[in-house]
Amino acid sequence: MKDLKLNYFELIAPDPIYIQNVGGILSPKLKDISRIGINTYQFYLNIILMDLKTYFTMVNQSEQFDSLSDEYKENLSVYDLLISEEENAKLLRNALDFFIAETVIWSKEHNAFLIYKDDNIIGFITKEIYPQICDLICQRNYIKSNFEDDLSKIKSKKALEIMKKLQKGRSEKAKVAKTDNNMELGNIISAVANRSQSLNMINIWDLTVYQVWDCFSRLSNNNIYDIQSMSVAHWGNKDNYFDASTWFKRIETTS
Repeated sequence: MKDLKLNYFELIAPDPIYIQNVGGILSPKLKDISRIGINTYQFYLNIILMDLKTYFTMVNQSEQFDSLSDEYKENLSVYDLLISEEENAKLLRNALDFFIAETVIWSKEHNAFLIYKDDNIIGFITKEIYPQICDLICQRNYIKSNFEDDLSKIKSKKALEIMKKLQKGRSEKAKVAKTDNNMELGNIISAVANRSQSLNMINIWDLTVYQVWDCFSRLSNNNIYDIQSMSVAHWGNKDNYFDASTWFKRIETTS
C-alpha cells in the first residue's frame, strides 16, 4: 500500500474514505467525539501518533531508549511494540475502531487487526500498512502526521542518513513547540458557532472535526479579507491594487 494523500474534497467530505482491503477511514463528527469525551479522543489520537520515543516514555523506559543504538532502533516498530502486550493491543484496537467505519477486532493469531462488516471480514491492518493507515487518520482529523518513516525499508545508506537527519530535526522541532490554549478544540467550536452566520451551538455538532477546523480557517481568512478590503476602500494602498479573489483562494494544509 502506497502513501495516499487525500484531496481537499475528500478531506472535507462527511463520508468515510474507503481504502481497498482495509475499510472506511472516518473524519469523526463532533457529536461522536462528544459521545466518547474529548480526553478519550485526544488519547486515541496520541496512540495513532505514537512514535518509538513516545512509546518508551509511556512505559517509563525513556533512558533505556536513549541508550539503544541507532541500528537497533531502525529494526524496532511501534506496531510490534504496541501489540506485544494484550492490554496495549486492546487500546490500539479501540483507537482504530473509533476512526474506522467498520468493526475492528484484534487477532493475536494473525498479528493483525481484522475489519468486520456484517460478520464478514472485509479487510485487515498489518504491520506493513499500519503507518499509512495512521497517516490517513491524521489527515482526516486535520493533523499533520509525525509518524516516523520505516527506516528498516530503506536500503540506500545515503538515503538512510538523510532520513535520520530529517527525523532528528522533526523531533527537535516538536520539543520547542508550545501548546496554544486558544487552539483547543472546545474553544474552536465555540468561536466558530458564535462567529458563523449559519452554524450555532445546536447544529455544529453534526460537522466532522475536519469541517469545523476548515470553517475556522475560512472564517479567520475572511475576517482578514474584510478588514483589508475596508481599509483599501477607505484609504487606498500604495500599489492601487486589491486582490478581490483572496476570499476563495485555497487555504487547506493537509498532513
